[in-house]
Amino acid sequence: MSSLLWLLLYLAPLLGVTAALFAWFGWQWRGSDMQKRIDELDVQIEAAQTALRQAEAQHAAALGNAGGLSEAPAPHDLAAAAELQALRDDLKSARSEARLRQDEAAKAREAALALETETARLLTDLEQLRAAHTTAQAELDSLRSTPPAAEESAAAPAKTKRKRSTTTKAKAPASGAPSATLREKIAELESQLHVHQAGLATLTQESDDWQRRIHKLEEQTPSDPAGLGLARRSLADSEKRLATATSEIERLQNQSRVLLRVEETTAARDDVPNDDLTQIKGIKKIISDQLRSHGICTWRQIAQWNEEELRAFSELLAFKNRATREQWQQQARALHEAAHGPLP
Repeated sequence: MSSLLWLLLYLAPLLGVTAALFAWFGWQWRGSDMQKRIDELDVQIEAAQTALRQAEAQHAAALGNAGGLSEAPAPHDLAAAAELQALRDDLKSARSEARLRQDEAAKAREAALALETETARLLTDLEQLRAAHTTAQAELDSLRSTPPAAEESAAAPAKTKRKRSTTTKAKAPASGAPSATLREKIAELESQLHVHQAGLATLTQESDDWQRRIHKLEEQTPSDPAGLGLARRSLADSEKRLATATSEIERLQNQSRVLLRVEETTAARDDVPNDDLTQIKGIKKIISDQLRSHGICTWRQIAQWNEEELRAFSELLAFKNRATREQWQQQARALHEAAHGPLP
């Protein structure tokens, strides 16, 4: 069933683009036939006007020769005038129909451009789904390949650590479960970065394509105001989504950098005891556990956060500007200096 779904996801955009192209070529063909008909009528009208001028000249000459005895137009003059009027009526009708066809062709082009935009968006979503599917499949394979004995041996030390924590103050578990959790979170951020970077490449290509299309439409003769307006709107939308994707990538990169630095410094804290983070006003047990899962286990770490780290943990734990408003860093510095001495 999943294979059929993936096949439909692959084929749907291609079929839509193909239908749009056939419709566009059909309108172009009909428009070219109508233009040929208008050109033929223009030639016929020009010939009829020439014939009418010749007939009028002959009629004037005949009147001059006859001494002005008869002023009634000759029958062939009336026939030429009637034929000219009929040709003018045909030309007017042909031009009206041509304008109608041009309007319909403009609408068809606008629909085709909209379909191309939707197709590009679907392809971007499809690429993200593929990356997410690949990541999920890799995680599933990793879980399947983990031996049961290794899981039991990993669970035993965890139980021992929980028993010790009820009687003594726990040490900073730099190489234990929090480190493993921290590594998982870093891997998750890297996976999200991969997905967003693939989407960024697609959005960049889409924006470049719209810019080239606008440049081509601006140089086109005759001009196509409807198509140009749609292309400009599509470019603005593409640039907006590109800016959003760039901002998201910068945010994820900052979070990844911060967690990597925390992971690098955990090895130096093997003999440093954990601090009770709940002594900081505003940090309850849930937030304390979340901070520990991200490698933050001491007052010193919170007190020495820089702007990047403060922003990263505010986003990761979704407490926004709470740390600044409740002065977590100042509280952490005071607690650390009271218990362990001054910070540098």
